[in-house]
Amino acid sequence: MSIIECNGLTKVFGSTKALNHFSCKIEENTITGLIGRNGAGKSTLLKIIAGYMRQTSGEIQVFSENPFNNLFVSANLIFVHEQLTLPTALNLQEILEAMGKFYKNWDRELAQRLFEYFSFHPSQYYNGLSKGMRSTFNSILGLAARTPLTLFDEPTTGMDAAVRKDFYRALLKDYMRIPGQLFSRVII
Repeated sequence: MSIIECNGLTKVFGSTKALNHFSCKIEENTITGLIGRNGAGKSTLLKIIAGYMRQTSGEIQVFSENPFNNLFVSANLIFVHEQLTLPTALNLQEILEAMGKFYKNWDRELAQRLFEYFSFHPSQYYNGLSKGMRSTFNSILGLAARTPLTLFDEPTTGMDAAVRKDFYRALLKDYMRIPGQLFSRVII
């Protein structure tokens, strides 16, 4: 079954076409990578899939529904990106606990294991993290949320080579860990 279907998707900003008649189908239980140059429209596509913005023309279905301002779509995906806004009053451990209350399939054990593996401290605050550590923490949230659809927009920005390798290893290990579990990941 297709989890995402785009047909002739176009997004125009003024005189710039960020997407030009883009079509694709992404099936359940897959990891899909988007490759393209800067400015090719990859992030724009993810924002449309996540329901953050509306396409100019064409059709898009996520879980067989239009994603724009759609609560069902929002409740069944997580969009991990560099501008992710997290509560500044909560420390990292408290953010993990809050995420567990928000996402019904939250994998607390996975989150804690990755949290410790990447050497985070419970009392640290998100705003005090380096760019690479923020990307790593965001990726933990994306993996542990266990939503039917996870969108990662440049998840390894700022990570050093070793951490980047560990992230991709954790992604693949998690994907292979639960056969038949319907988790799809889209990664730029």
